[in-house]
Amino acid sequence: MSELRWLLLALVLFLAALPALSLGTDGDLPALWWAGLVLVAVAGAIPVVLRFAPSDGED
Repeated sequence: MSELRWLLLALVLFLAALPALSLGTDGDLPALWWAGLVLVAVAGAIPVVLRFAPSDGED
């Protein structure tokens, strides 16, 4: 996948995490709250990994 698609995936994960965190804390649903936190962690890790990953051959 291209770098742009990875960044778009990170954006979608962030957007999915916001309602999950909100509903998990407001409705006292720990599983949903933890799922939201995992989504935030994965979405936050994608740009960091892309920064240090080798590019596809372009210098």
